[in-house]
Amino acid sequence: MNPAILAAALWLRATGPESVDPAGGLREERRAAHRAGDPRRELELVDRELAALDSQHPLAAACDAAQAGFRVCGERLPELGCAGRYLQRYADAGCLADPLQLPRYHYMWALHWQRQMDFAAALAALRRVVEAAQPLFLSRLFRRDPHGAAEFLDLTRDLAASAALRTEIAAHLRNRVAWDRSFAALSLFLDVLAREGDAYAAAVLQNQVAWGLLVLREAGLAVADPVPLLASALATFTRDGTRDRSHANNVRINLALAALQRGALADVDRELDGLADAAMSPEERMWLHIIRLRAALARGRVAEASQWQAAIEGAEPGAVVPMGEWFAAWTRGLVDEARGDRGAAIAAYEAAEAVLEAHAHARNVAAYGAAADGRYRMFATTTRRLLDLLVGDGDDRSALWLARNARNRALRMHAREWCQEAERPRDDDPEPGALHLLYFPLDPAGDSGLAPWVGFAVTAGGVRAEALQVAHVPGDAHRLSEETLSTFAEQLLAPFEADIAAAEVVTIFPTDALHALPFHALPWDGGVLLDAVPVQYGLDVAACGEPSTRHGDGALVVSGSDYSLPEEGRAVAAALRRGGVRVDHLAAGTPEPFAPLLTGGAALAHLAAHGQHPADEAVFAADVQLVFGGDRVLTREAILAAPAVPRLVYLSACRSSFVDADTLGGGLSLAHAFLLRGARHVVGSVRDVDADATRTFALEFYAALATLPPGDVAEAWRGAYLSARAAIEPSLQDDLRMLRLFVP
Repeated sequence: MNPAILAAALWLRATGPESVDPAGGLREERRAAHRAGDPRRELELVDRELAALDSQHPLAAACDAAQAGFRVCGERLPELGCAGRYLQRYADAGCLADPLQLPRYHYMWALHWQRQMDFAAALAALRRVVEAAQPLFLSRLFRRDPHGAAEFLDLTRDLAASAALRTEIAAHLRNRVAWDRSFAALSLFLDVLAREGDAYAAAVLQNQVAWGLLVLREAGLAVADPVPLLASALATFTRDGTRDRSHANNVRINLALAALQRGALADVDRELDGLADAAMSPEERMWLHIIRLRAALARGRVAEASQWQAAIEGAEPGAVVPMGEWFAAWTRGLVDEARGDRGAAIAAYEAAEAVLEAHAHARNVAAYGAAADGRYRMFATTTRRLLDLLVGDGDDRSALWLARNARNRALRMHAREWCQEAERPRDDDPEPGALHLLYFPLDPAGDSGLAPWVGFAVTAGGVRAEALQVAHVPGDAHRLSEETLSTFAEQLLAPFEADIAAAEVVTIFPTDALHALPFHALPWDGGVLLDAVPVQYGLDVAACGEPSTRHGDGALVVSGSDYSLPEEGRAVAAALRRGGVRVDHLAAGTPEPFAPLLTGGAALAHLAAHGQHPADEAVFAADVQLVFGGDRVLTREAILAAPAVPRLVYLSACRSSFVDADTLGGGLSLAHAFLLRGARHVVGSVRDVDADATRTFALEFYAALATLPPGDVAEAWRGAYLSARAAIEPSLQDDLRMLRLFVP
């Protein structure tokens, strides 16, 4: 029999004529209610359809109905809190026994976590989608029968939806690398959907990706224009056969936001005038009010903006929209600033900061903190506005506290699982002779290419804030020419020239894009900054414990098993012994090589290994582990759970101290983990570094350390850098810029 005829016959046997199948009729009514934008009617029909289904109906019918209920509850009616009920009904119906349904179950969980803004859990669920769907997808790739082709198209939709959600999360985290990779994967699936004629599914995903682009533009990043994607989606949702009022309204709101971002207020009005009569979700209505409020402010209509702000407050978005209280406080601050009421604006933005802080304290999951740094950067709008107002009022100390607290919020959240000390914000002053330089962005770059920042010089004698104009920092700033780096020295160091001249040691606290900048190697007074003063980089989070005091000055060297790692281990051990230090040198194959490291068995540790990112390195750039060979792997979690760690740790591995320039605090690298557990100094690399360069530096570092008073690590690091720079060939000198000395 022809496969198409056989498939049709099997379908008719399974479903029967629609006229005598109550569940089938209810399914069509449900879909019509969805297209008409009537979510309450749709949900009622979901329940009736599920009740009408029996064992004679195919499993897919129950799974489809439960999935529809989940979608309505999560997207359209979140105030009912019923999404979890339909996830359970999906499982109770037996959907998890069908391999083709399993990817959708994981995808629904990913959506659930994404709506809760728990991006780490969402990404974990998306990995499970791919693990479940990819083998099925590949096995049906070359099937030509209608049944196999239909399953292939369903799996394509699942994988495309997964890629679209991952792309949207990357946008929320402001991670451009993750965005590019996820969008490239999504584009392949969109091509398949277009070829198969599934314009509706493609339009849903186009709108989702366009929203991600809008989020990135809201954060000030220059990305692709979302309008072509939105225009294509709107054409689909307003065309006979694929008409969908709810989706069309969502696209029009997104088009209005795009018009607002480019200052086309007439286009904002045109898009909003086209909204159809359909129910909106609380989040859609909130964004509609925000767009109208901002458009009114752009026209100078403060009274009108106040009305829209009152509408936002009256809807109580905090009850049903994730971070809704923050949006209400943010818009209140915008209106208060427009009124000229600085005091009220400061109070509103402080309320927004309190929402962020409360949200951080409500979480106690380490994996959540890995994504939080990028997400808090997304919500840094209120921080920047409040910072600008405080500096303008001359309240430099309050502004500094705000910047420090916002910068390390995600780090504190991440570390609190292991200790409560790290949860508390720090407000201590530097020791006499020490200078802290902290930088925080105020706004994205303007037409001149310069962005406004504020810099703080903090000493034991007080705080001074300076308004700065900073050029765009490229991703690989370590490879920039001396001339280009001189520009950053003028912009970031010159305003604090007198403070630097008086300092005995300078600690840098970078934020955002400045994490990528090698401050210690910036041109300064005929040399580099390190020629003038020791330089180190601060974490600014309270340590979870004290460093190990056992075994006096004993040192531990652990070296990996391949390439030059054993040779480096032997050379470092010999250099330490020449300085009179007792050394235990353990190879990767030694039983329990990390036991002395993680139980306080040494005062100094040198780890020669390979840095490696796990599967999600594009999103969690600081999730690094050290690989020593075989199954010998040292993870960040193992470090944070250690009872005690050495006072000084040298991480000789690529990206062992990776700092993410798409975040406020820089992420949480292995170097940061050691500092949180009690280490006082950690040396590491923020990028890939040449093995010869880092070994030369390490030997110079230990030689300098042996000649200086105990504890003078910053001076030893300075001396090692200057000596290594003179010793290695010019082509490797840029690698030294990638090294950092980190302190708590």
